[in-house]
Amino acid sequence: MDDDDDLLEATAFFLESMGYDVVSFASGEAFLAAGGAHRVELLLSDINMPGMSGLELQDIVRHRFPKIKVIMMTALRDEALKEKALANGARDLLQKPILADDLVNSIEKA
Repeated sequence: MDDDDDLLEATAFFLESMGYDVVSFASGEAFLAAGGAHRVELLLSDINMPGMSGLELQDIVRHRFPKIKVIMMTALRDEALKEKALANGARDLLQKPILADDLVNSIEKA
């Protein structure tokens, strides 16, 4: 999930080429409105998005769909933000630009 269409498309294409089933959303609101979250195993979400932030979405997912693993990503270099994401249950916080190996390793660990 990312509001940057190019990054969203590139990430989805890369993960699909790695054999993952991917559904992309440009916002947390769109993800929640689509339904089907009960079929999601892992949520990869940007933190800084218009409307609902990734941290707000993470909190909703943690309460409504506790089986979904969450990996957050951000371009911001903020240690407090990382601590907050991890304290709220994120499995990892990846720094943009994200290296392919780092993304795959984070997904496999989750």
